[in-house]
Amino acid sequence: MCCTTYCEQEVAGNFMAHIAIIGAGMAGLSALQTLKQAGHQVTVFDKSRGSGGRLASKKVGNASWDMGAQFMRSHHSEFSQVLRQWELDGWVKHWDFQPHVIDADGIRRSDDDVQRYVGVSRMTALSRKLLEAADAFIPSTRIVDCQYHESQWLLTADDSQTFSGFDGLIINTPPLQAQPLLQQPAPELAAQCDVDMMPTWTLLLAFDQPLTSPEREEDIKAAFVHHPIIDFIAQNSDKPERDKPTHGAPQTWTIHADHHWSREHSDSPRDWVQQQMLQAFFEVMRQPVQASCEIWLHRWLYAIVDQPLHCGALQSDSVPLAVCGDWLEQGAVEGAWLSGQKAAQMMQQRF
Repeated sequence: MCCTTYCEQEVAGNFMAHIAIIGAGMAGLSALQTLKQAGHQVTVFDKSRGSGGRLASKKVGNASWDMGAQFMRSHHSEFSQVLRQWELDGWVKHWDFQPHVIDADGIRRSDDDVQRYVGVSRMTALSRKLLEAADAFIPSTRIVDCQYHESQWLLTADDSQTFSGFDGLIINTPPLQAQPLLQQPAPELAAQCDVDMMPTWTLLLAFDQPLTSPEREEDIKAAFVHHPIIDFIAQNSDKPERDKPTHGAPQTWTIHADHHWSREHSDSPRDWVQQQMLQAFFEVMRQPVQASCEIWLHRWLYAIVDQPLHCGALQSDSVPLAVCGDWLEQGAVEGAWLSGQKAAQMMQQRF
C-alpha cells in the first residue's frame, strides 16, 4: 500500500486549506476555480485518464466528435459572464447556427434565439484549460472510501493506494457513485443521493462526402428530434475550429438517443443498438442510406438527471464535506457550473 500525504501550508500568515475534489467534471472544475481564487490548495482526482466528464470528445482516424454535451447556453447572468470571459480568453466560441426541429410533420427551423457556445477546438479543451488551476491532478484513480479523522481526510483508491492530509473534501460524481463514498462520513447526505440519472446511447458517424438529400432542402447543423429512438443530432464538423469537409476532413455527426429508449435498451447488444440508431438517423434526416467512413457507439450510463434537486449543492454539518453536480441544480453544463460554485462557497465558510 502506498500512502501520499499532502501537508497544510501557511501563506502570508494565513491558513491555506488543502481541498480534495473527487471528479473532474464541470461542477468540480467550477469549484476548483473559486477555491484557487480564494488562495486554497486543491488536488483533483478522477477515475478517467482526463478531465471533463460529459464534456468528452472522441477521435477515430481523422474524424473527431464531441460525444457528450454538444454546446453550452446560459439562463443565469452569472454563467453568462463566465461564458463571455471564456470567449475573451479564447476557450470557447459562439456556435452561430439556427437549430431545426424534426418530427412527424417534417423538418423546420426552430424559432429560438438562444446563444450557444462550444469549447475550441473541442469541448474537452475547455475542461483542460480549467484544470490548469489545480495544484495537482491525479487521473485514472477511482476513490472508493473517504474517512475523516483528527481533522483530516484519508482517501482510498480501488487499488488500495491512499491519499491523506486534506482539510476539506468536495465530491463531484453521479449520485449513485457518491452514495458509497458518503455512507461513513455523512450518511445523511448519502440518503439524499437517491436521484435518478437517465442513460443515453450516443452514435458517432463520419462521412467522406457531406450528406445531401433531394427530400431535404434544409442544411441541418443541429436538430431537436421527436422520434422514438433519436433525441438530438449535431453536425459536429460545423462547429467553430473543427476540421471541415472543405479542407479534406470527413463530415461528422453526433446522434444522441432518446433517454427512455436508451434505458429500455441499456443492456441490449451493442451491434443491435448501433444498427437501430443508424437506421433511425437516416430516417429522421430524410436521407438515403450512405456508407460511413467511421462509426463509434458509446453508452452514457449517467447522462442526464430526470428530476434535479434544485438545491445547488449538499454539505455536511459535522465535517468539511460538500457534494456538487448538475443533478443538484438544473442539469446541463450551466447547472454543473452553478453547483460547483455553491459547493466552493460552502467549503470556504469552513476555513
